[in-house]
Amino acid sequence: MNLVVDIGNTRTKYAVFEDDLFIESGIGIPELYEKALCWRKMGKEVNVIMASTGAISTELRACLSEIATFFCEANPLMSLPIRLGYDTPQTLGIDRIAGCVAAAFLFPGKDMLVIDMGTAITFDFINGEGVFLGGNISPGMQIRFRALNEFTLSLPLVEGSDIHGYMGMNTPEAILNGVMNGILFEVRGYIDELRRENPEAIVILTGGASHFLKKSLKREVFFDEKLVIVGLNQMLEFQKRK
Repeated sequence: MNLVVDIGNTRTKYAVFEDDLFIESGIGIPELYEKALCWRKMGKEVNVIMASTGAISTELRACLSEIATFFCEANPLMSLPIRLGYDTPQTLGIDRIAGCVAAAFLFPGKDMLVIDMGTAITFDFINGEGVFLGGNISPGMQIRFRALNEFTLSLPLVEGSDIHGYMGMNTPEAILNGVMNGILFEVRGYIDELRRENPEAIVILTGGASHFLKKSLKREVFFDEKLVIVGLNQMLEFQKRK
């Protein structure tokens, strides 16, 4: 069994794979540790990859590495199934790398734009030869709403919605439409620019806020909420083969 552990700033998520097949996912350190321990008692291999945007405790690292048949920590300088054509690979977030690894696995030989809508919105390009050719970072949806509220005296805090209009008739509507349409127009701008040069390029959207664009973009792009964990599993498989 492959165990993908994704440690964020506020919670720890895990996903279970049997080779390339996704089995299940969950949240919480005690639960993932109990599952790993149970598999080992049943005589199964437990291959673990840890990735983090938050702090990894020494205790968690020690527990998982001790119980694992094979253990590795994801980092930008490890051997990867793709090549990083980036000036500062050590500064690349693991989630960006994993998204591109998954894209190359799912659509081999294709030029692709991977858009991850999380705390930030990232736009990353990987070509058909499996080379990461850079990308951009933009403020995410919640950052935009919070910035309008926190950096002004009178604008309210508004929540995102996939139901919104074009022009607002009151201030909350104006904020909602401005942020949601701003993100939509930004994403569409990247897609249009990419396909102007490469009409056959694939676009994949992932991340917690990507569902807000499904209604508007479902005919233009692929949506895959598991993209990052699929990529981390492929990074684990690559390390095991080495």
